[in-house]
Amino acid sequence: MTAEAQPGWEARPDGAEAQPGWGARPQPGWGARPDHAVDSLGALEWPAERLGDALEALATQSGLGPRAVAAPVPAAGHLRSADALGAWIDQAAAYLGVEAEPIAARYDEIGEALLRVAPALVWLRDGGAPRFLAVVGRRGRDLAALRADRSTARVPVEALAGRICRPIEAQVLPEIERVLARAAVRPRRRARARRALLDERLGPVIVDGIWSLRLPPGAPLARQAMAARIPRRLLGLLAAHAAAYTLWILVWMTVGRSILDDHLDEGWLVAGALLLATVVPLRQLMSWLSGLVAIDSSALVKQRLLSGALALDAEEVRSEGAGRFLGRVIESEAIEGLAMGGGVAAVASAFELAAAAAVLAQGAAGAIHALLLVAWAALVVALCVRFYRRRARWTAARLAMTHDLIERLVGHRTRLAQERHGRWHHGEDEALAQYLLLSRDIDRSQIEIGALMPRGWLIAGIAGLLPPFLAGTGSAGAYAVALGGVLLASRALQGLSGGLSSLASAAIAWEQVSTLFQAAARGGPPPPPLPPDAGRSPARAREGDAEARAAVLEAHELSFRHKGRARPAVVDVSVRIAAGDRILLEGPSGGGKSTLSALLSGLRAPDAGLLLLNGLDRHMLGAAAWRRRVAAAPQFHENHVLAGTFAYNLLMGRRWPPRPDDLAEAEEICHELGLGELLGRMPGGLEQVVGETGWQLSHGERSRLYMARALLQGAEVVVLDESFAALDPETLERALRCVLRRARTLVVIAHP
Repeated sequence: MTAEAQPGWEARPDGAEAQPGWGARPQPGWGARPDHAVDSLGALEWPAERLGDALEALATQSGLGPRAVAAPVPAAGHLRSADALGAWIDQAAAYLGVEAEPIAARYDEIGEALLRVAPALVWLRDGGAPRFLAVVGRRGRDLAALRADRSTARVPVEALAGRICRPIEAQVLPEIERVLARAAVRPRRRARARRALLDERLGPVIVDGIWSLRLPPGAPLARQAMAARIPRRLLGLLAAHAAAYTLWILVWMTVGRSILDDHLDEGWLVAGALLLATVVPLRQLMSWLSGLVAIDSSALVKQRLLSGALALDAEEVRSEGAGRFLGRVIESEAIEGLAMGGGVAAVASAFELAAAAAVLAQGAAGAIHALLLVAWAALVVALCVRFYRRRARWTAARLAMTHDLIERLVGHRTRLAQERHGRWHHGEDEALAQYLLLSRDIDRSQIEIGALMPRGWLIAGIAGLLPPFLAGTGSAGAYAVALGGVLLASRALQGLSGGLSSLASAAIAWEQVSTLFQAAARGGPPPPPLPPDAGRSPARAREGDAEARAAVLEAHELSFRHKGRARPAVVDVSVRIAAGDRILLEGPSGGGKSTLSALLSGLRAPDAGLLLLNGLDRHMLGAAAWRRRVAAAPQFHENHVLAGTFAYNLLMGRRWPPRPDDLAEAEEICHELGLGELLGRMPGGLEQVVGETGWQLSHGERSRLYMARALLQGAEVVVLDESFAALDPETLERALRCVLRRARTLVVIAHP
């Protein structure tokens, strides 16, 4: 029996029992799928020459809003290896205004991974010409794939997983078939046995070739929120809140009026019970939507903060200091707190307050009661303004103390050696006393806003009913409405107080983290991806001078001045580095050697002059592509051993997680640099945790780690800044042989 085909959809066979792999959930072995199901993807495949069109169509159909530019076209060199293809897709996506994140999953988890990565570009490798599938979304357990005419078709996730895993399975299937034949497995059980054996053999194998598209962290926050569907969910949350609040008012009007009128009717009680029962699912919906909004908003905020921190210039990082950055991280939690419900609570409370005022206007005291509520709400806002000012002073004092504490910790050894004992704690008591006074002020404000004002309203609201009560006007129903309005207003004021205090905290935190938010959006649109052979100047390519074509790095009249300094560090420097050169740059301390190396490696941008890598400037290549081609090992105060494994510190400039060949090459370089004895002493070898909380490395071991890190990046040019200064003569000779053998083009900076 076969399923009936529908226009625009891929037909899938019935009978999961007879044809394993098409069941409701993905099975571990993808090779047992029927061949005609896998081949049905042919109509949806995009050829390699239309890869740029596939990226543009996928970004457009997914609502990512790509730039209105011509789709890039890959060159033949980009399809020779997975690394070259991945680099081109990354550059092409950036040119279109989106981001392509490479996804890797285990063989036995590839089906579930495909259901989570849409929109995504999938590389179909089966030995022939590279083909690609553009997955725009999911529909249940199926995927929606784009055709060349921008229409969509439904593809079972098992079919796509089978196509991806087919080259991997082909390596072990002959052996598995021989095992099944020798074991005389019956035909009806052979498919299940085949799946089990494939899962056992290939389960841990990592499958790549998938790129998930998303907006870059530096994109406008409004676009990112729309892509994450946050505004839609926020509107749904407010609508559910308004509906639940209206139902509460109706319950009070029906049941409360009946009780106070001494006319308790069974029908009104049933109506009230039904209204209350309707509130329950609305409350559940509110909790679910608020959780989604909070999680998605928090993820956007954290992603943008991290992107902004990585986009900061090196000079900005040095001028801020570790203490101020830690303070910014602490303040970013307040921004996240706003995403977790502070802003939503304030908006919802304002709506509740307006509804409560309308209810009070219909009560026994009339419009005067509603005006009293408005005046009370204005008093709450005024107290929140005072809370904001106190919070700002308290935050400034706390951040100053944090910065001072971190700087003291970092320079603790220097202070012990050079500062007098009597001045070690100078100024700490005064700062703590001032902080204590500010903390008391902010605690008083929080008590006033969070406790006194909502409870004080209950007294003021009931007191507002005294004039009509003493005058003997108003019915029991009117008093019931007024009492209900007082209670509803108390609840609204409590939410408003909490929401406004969160907004005040977030506004103060924004002053600290706004720099990181703005840094994430730095830079103009990146250039289109370049073909692999575009690494030379067109003018020189036309010339017949072979020596000119071999130039790798060229600098023409470079100048650079550090921020806050009158004297420039580099003035009108011109240098030409050809492929295979070994250059030794010597000079006195403070002469600008390290600054020049930072300019050549792309860590700093020159103030004037022209810097070309293979005939292209930094804007054309992009900062990331420049750093991939020029690897640097800066001096000790600008280089770090992170708290992680030794392998991570070696391969952090390479792909991660590493492949077996990456680890093998890293270990080989370590032995060549004389780190083999260190690896032998460490219990975990390359997996040994090093850094502040792990195995401590000596000065010479750190310098060789930095050298190995630069060499493992496989860059065209390697720049080593004072990397050999801490080595003894024997180790120096050994490390120098390794560097000269492995670096294609080498620049070494040293003292005379």
